[in-house]
Order: sequence, then structure tokens, then C-alpha cells
Amino acid sequence: MARQLEAVFEQGVLRPLEPLFLSENQRVQLTLEEAPAPLSWETNEPINERSEELRWLAEQSEAYAGQWVALDGSKLIAHGNKLAAVSEEARSSGVAQPFFARVPKDKDTPFGGW
Repeated sequence: MARQLEAVFEQGVLRPLEPLFLSENQRVQLTLEEAPAPLSWETNEPINERSEELRWLAEQSEAYAGQWVALDGSKLIAHGNKLAAVSEEARSSGVAQPFFARVPKDKDTPFGGW
């Protein structure tokens, strides 16, 4: 008899998501069909809106005009003129997903009116 069920692969073992009514040592044949990864809007994990980083940029970035900054929340973890160097320093600090931004100089600010 063929049945279709879902399982999760954890620590090297397939774990069925529903009970299996099998005899001890009963052999079964598995056909695996990988489910696609959930899209960002399908996950239950909270979305990081980066509000702390944006607040830091609005309130504390003036001293870093013309530089790249790497932030982890409201904490500055690296800054400098070259994005590659700032990125390397930020990642070597152990932050998994740093936020990178270039702080504009006054002359870099776009003109928004007539």
C-alpha cells in the first residue's frame, strides 16, 4: 500500500510528521520529493525591518560622512572608505548579517526641489 506523508530531516534522520503504524524492523521503500523553501512572506520568523540601524543613521552618522558603515542594530561594528574592507571587518567580528550603508556627504545629498 502506498501512502504519502511529510517528514523533516534532522541531525541525519528523517522524522515523520505523523505517526507510522509499522511493525518493528518492517522494511519500507521511500521516494523523496524535496519541498521548496518557503518564501519570505510564508515564514513565521519575524521580519527584521532594520529600524534600529535606520535610527542610528538618522541620529549618529554625521561623524562618518563619506564613509561606509556596518551596523548590528544600534551598534557600529565597522567603518571606512572601502566597502570591501568594512565588510571583512564586520564579518570577522562575528555578526551574521550586518547592515551596510554609505553615509552621504552634504554634497552627495540629492536635490529634491526647484
